[in-house]
Amino acid sequence: MVALTVVLLVGGAFGQAPEDLVRWSARGPETAKAGEGIRVELNTEIEDGWHIYSISQIPGGPTTSVISFPGKQPFRQDGAMQPPAPHTSFDPNFNMETETYEGKINFKIPVTIEAGAPLGNQKIAIDVLYQTCNETTCLPPYTTHLFIPIKILRDVGGIAASSPVSTPAAAAVSTQAPKNADSKAGLAVGASVPEFSFTDFNGKPRKFSEFSGHYVLVDFWATWCKPCLADIPHLKELYAKYRDKGFEIIGMDSETLGQDEGDNDPEFAKERDERARQIVATRGAVWTHATAATAVPVAEKIFGVKTLPTKILIDSQGKIVARVDEGTELDQLLAKLLGVKP
Repeated sequence: MVALTVVLLVGGAFGQAPEDLVRWSARGPETAKAGEGIRVELNTEIEDGWHIYSISQIPGGPTTSVISFPGKQPFRQDGAMQPPAPHTSFDPNFNMETETYEGKINFKIPVTIEAGAPLGNQKIAIDVLYQTCNETTCLPPYTTHLFIPIKILRDVGGIAASSPVSTPAAAAVSTQAPKNADSKAGLAVGASVPEFSFTDFNGKPRKFSEFSGHYVLVDFWATWCKPCLADIPHLKELYAKYRDKGFEIIGMDSETLGQDEGDNDPEFAKERDERARQIVATRGAVWTHATAATAVPVAEKIFGVKTLPTKILIDSQGKIVARVDEGTELDQLLAKLLGVKP
């Protein structure tokens, strides 16, 4: 029987809905003519201590914010967006320069209305993909849907830029995730962990029961999660110190946490998998790792994981014995459970 203690490192924000931390609104002109060029604005207010990544963030690290016009609609971006200047710094966890936004941000977007656009009341639809992080916690990438009401008038010739005006508050709404998410969804402390299967990074089918008789740290992480990468050196120390005393780690690559299966592009998924394997190899995370395709269902359906990093420690009776918010607490738990001085 595997002793698995589940430890969650969530920085005190587990289950917090992303729109509670990043609030988006949009505005544009109340009326415009078919064939006309207009300007719309997106505004966001980011909670203190949190940030999102810029629209110009170089791929290969955290999730770049993406502003797009989805589906078939008579509106399209026409020219370069005017974003604010991001905060730029070198991040040793990603080993690259990162660009972040904090506080109140304004995006100005030039938009063209098609000449044959239907007249009358319409809505400009805009999607914003973004990731919310602070120093200890990252929420999965999330898409907010914004709509700007606009009345299209008949084109009488000529194209003129129209300045945005405030729209009614009810009009610039976003489709939001459920509020007040249960911070302890999934298995609670004291619950027995059921059998689950996964595929490791070598392509081998594995089962949780293989680790029976050990204390197991289940580590849900992703390549886009800065605090997850920052945890690796500490996990290496713990693994080296306690492995011969019955301690194991299962790394659960949670790249697609919170995303619909239909949204996963095969090429993108392949790139993410390769990057995860590269990080594991170059940083010496030599413990067992589960692929994203098999780890995410376990994260969502069994443990109710909503933020990263989430770390769960299971005892020798296969029960969850603790949810730990700080690495030092994990050190103390393992020392006590395994009879070793911390």
